[in-house]
Amino acid sequence: MSLRFDAHSHLDQPRSPDLVRVVCGTSEGDWEAVLAHAASERQALPMLGLHPWFVTEAAPGWLGRLETLLQDHRAGLGECGLDFSRKSTDRGAQTMAFRHQLRLAHRLHRPVAMHVVRAWGPLLDLLREEGVPPAGALVHAFSGSPEVARSLQTLGVFLSFSGDLLKPERAALGAALRAVHPDHLLLETDGRGELAAVIAGAAALLGGTAEDLAAQTWENGQRCFKELLA
Repeated sequence: MSLRFDAHSHLDQPRSPDLVRVVCGTSEGDWEAVLAHAASERQALPMLGLHPWFVTEAAPGWLGRLETLLQDHRAGLGECGLDFSRKSTDRGAQTMAFRHQLRLAHRLHRPVAMHVVRAWGPLLDLLREEGVPPAGALVHAFSGSPEVARSLQTLGVFLSFSGDLLKPERAALGAALRAVHPDHLLLETDGRGELAAVIAGAAALLGGTAEDLAAQTWENGQRCFKELLA
């Protein structure tokens, strides 16, 4: 049985013997659970981060506690990032928290998984200022334009697409998918649905086979998360 690479999932997703999957935390409340899950599932790669939705709820000292956990465990940073889709968003607080986590990824040489919604300009600005962590970086559930996709790839960022590709109302994602070079493409479930369906849908949009795409995204996942697989 060949393995496939799920570039973004969560704790509530059922285990699958044919997947290596990246399991992301979102706040202090689930970091320990993510680590425990990865310890019990050999094919789960743990990521610990402060999601932009929860930045204003984080307890003082969260960054120090995150750094300690990362020093003690082989885990990446994520998911973290910028989400400016809500009017009440504290953009300054999100940006600062994201900047801190990017710097931590640099300092500890860990991959980073980024959640980005309606903040593509600020994301590109921040990545150019701080640099893309050399241990690997991806934007999960990519929803930007083909132009943004090309800009992120130029910086060395992997782009991961979720099952949203399969939704008729998200047909515009197909253009972004086709703008991604095969070497920078990843696929994910985001904790919903089956990876096989995402692979098949993406392959159809790209005009290739599911088998070839599964092999390509497997190789890309190995490169993006090499520090957690060593």
